[in-house]
Amino acid sequence: MSVESPHSTQGRAQRLMRTLIGPLPLAVTMIGALGSLMPWLGFSSYAQTLAYYTAYFLALGQAWNLMSGMTGYVSFCHGALAAIGSYAAVLTINADWPLIAGLAAGSLAAGLASLLIGATSLRLRGTSFTFATLFFQALMLLAVRKLPSIGGAGGIVLQEIFPAWLPHVAMMATAVVSTIVIAVLRQARTGIRLLAIKGDEDAAAAAGIDTTSMKITLFFASASLAGLVGAVHAVFAASLYPDVVFSVTVSLNALAVPLIGGVGTAAGPIVGAALYVIIREVLQIIAPGLHLVIVGLLILAVVLFFRDGLAPAAMRGIRSLLSSDRRSS
Repeated sequence: MSVESPHSTQGRAQRLMRTLIGPLPLAVTMIGALGSLMPWLGFSSYAQTLAYYTAYFLALGQAWNLMSGMTGYVSFCHGALAAIGSYAAVLTINADWPLIAGLAAGSLAAGLASLLIGATSLRLRGTSFTFATLFFQALMLLAVRKLPSIGGAGGIVLQEIFPAWLPHVAMMATAVVSTIVIAVLRQARTGIRLLAIKGDEDAAAAAGIDTTSMKITLFFASASLAGLVGAVHAVFAASLYPDVVFSVTVSLNALAVPLIGGVGTAAGPIVGAALYVIIREVLQIIAPGLHLVIVGLLILAVVLFFRDGLAPAAMRGIRSLLSSDRRSS
């Protein structure tokens, strides 16, 4: 058994600390803090709603990014996982449990649901996982619509009224923490192992990495984060309708945000979420119902011309400009 030297442990701890106090986590924390204060800074309800949905899509995109961006296993069920979190939270709160218990129940329920998919499909390679997530997404919508005990096709309503600022602040915090988690994970040894699985899973397994356990564990964490996002959003929305929350559109949103901004990066979903909300708002005015078509075309353009996303492409452009300025001076 290999023994890790104190120097390597100390070096890794220093790298993680530099990541935590690096430009991205600090900037995200400051923006999240400002966004959290919007209800008390005189911003309009419209501005607060835009900020909320940007944080919502960011957090949901980072949940997808945590699994699919780090391993390369594409999920089409993160919308369903978030919906499970929403339903679990509402049912828990309606049973006279406190809000924190509802949020925890939402996160845990989605995490446990991920084990139904991951424990079988993640032991296989190829597209098995992707097809399993598609099947799960469709199955959950059908199941919830047929269960009158949780509202059936008519949905369910949150019986307790919370102040409007509460889900706003909670979603901002979720978006900030999820982004920092991705940034730190990429620098940690676990993140390096996950990227090794993404690059060549056979080689990673040959190097002694337990790829199956890591994938199942990461999917559980990713689903738990999606469930938390759904639980917070349930408090914001107050009314849940299965055809809306279990719609495949939500899963496509979770996938689109990192694809636009940059899969597997911490900054990518920030760019993707902001751009997605802008496109969504503009198209609701000039072309209602076409935003998914436009987003699909945008994803296609990004894949063709900016293969790793807009955020990494922008960083390369900035570095190129800085280096050319140094040479000219």
